[in-house]
Amino acid sequence: MAATKDLTQVWEQIGDPVLNVVKSYLLRHHSEDILYYYGTKLDYLVKRYARSLPYHVAQSEGDDLQNLAKLEFLETVKSWSPLRSMDIWPLAQARVLGALKDHIRYITKSDPSRFYDWVTEAAYVYMATEERSDFEHHIENGIQLNQVMKVLSPREKQVVVAHTKEDLTFKQIGQNLNISESQISRIYKKALEKIQKTVVE
Repeated sequence: MAATKDLTQVWEQIGDPVLNVVKSYLLRHHSEDILYYYGTKLDYLVKRYARSLPYHVAQSEGDDLQNLAKLEFLETVKSWSPLRSMDIWPLAQARVLGALKDHIRYITKSDPSRFYDWVTEAAYVYMATEERSDFEHHIENGIQLNQVMKVLSPREKQVVVAHTKEDLTFKQIGQNLNISESQISRIYKKALEKIQKTVVE
């Protein structure tokens, strides 16, 4: 009994340093194995978070979010204490998700156009077929806007935005794109048909 008590006291003194040496070794020599083991969970976490972002932002930041998740997971390993919790994932999940949110907050503050240009264009595209004033609600939840922006080709989106947001005539748009006015008209009408089929009332 006394021997067990002595061992417990010794471990309390050396436990953290020993575990830090072990974690340091694992991170130095087996980081790829660790990331591979938790890869599926990390991918799912990133994809689940990306679904809450506007389509354009999720597409442009996807690779960065994946890399950030891996780096933050490895940082979590450094601070994780198996003595307090044998399962690292709850702590890692919270920290990785926090890092992803911080990244999006940072880019929208340092370069707001990466987010707000998308929202503005999407709002004008949406209003091209919807004559109502509550489009802000759809901007906030992003669901219909994501659907609309996905179905349009880059050229279709360009024409719709130029006509609705910039108030250009089909003739002016055609001159800018070196396309005939009748072609612009057809592109615009086709885009509106796509939007009308996509938007859920």
